Amino acid sequence: MSSRDALLLSNIVFLALAALVFIAGMVAFLLNRANERAKDRELAAYHASAQVRINSAQADAAAALERAVAREAENLKSKERTATILRDVVALHAQTLAARTPALAAPPPAARLTGEIDDRTLSSDQRAKMASVLIRRHGDVTVMNGIGAEAERYAAEIRAVFTAAGWNVETGVAIEPEPPLAPLSLVLGTTAQDMAVRKAFEAAGVAVAYRPRSPMDRPTTIYVGS
Repeated sequence: MSSRDALLLSNIVFLALAALVFIAGMVAFLLNRANERAKDRELAAYHASAQVRINSAQADAAAALERAVAREAENLKSKERTATILRDVVALHAQTLAARTPALAAPPPAARLTGEIDDRTLSSDQRAKMASVLIRRHGDVTVMNGIGAEAERYAAEIRAVFTAAGWNVETGVAIEPEPPLAPLSLVLGTTAQDMAVRKAFEAAGVAVAYRPRSPMDRPTTIYVGS
């Protein structure tokens, strides 16, 4: 082989290698572009999926808000119905008491015995004020009364208010209480229902005496003295 043929062959080999390098570079470029496009498609799909999740979360939040508004509206309606029922119960109780009390001419004044109590009663306004406090915190209460028609009647009025407000009411008669009962006294502790009872009488402007509850006392007790 002459030197000219050797030079021609080397040139051909160089061109072939250059062509291979160019082809390899083009293949790598195309592969990179394809990889970048695949990543772009994955990113776009992720963004689309994220947007779908965001839209779904927003729709769920809106639905939850609507349900909360509906529940609050229903609660308001329930409170209005409860207040209406309570007013009707108080009015009916007042009518019942009026029907049971005969209209008699006032007797001439008579000398009162020492310690005798005037007829006590709760006005419609006082009943409503007490019930507005008691209806917010239901509980259990015991209403005890001393011997005598007036004490029994007044205790019945107090029991009716608590019952209308949704409380569980127990009754009893204090025959010989120790210490002697005030005309109206409360034996209370420090629980939420004790505070509700106290606030109810305060809201109605009813004067009461307070005595802390001892281990021997019943929880949340109202004593109506004779």
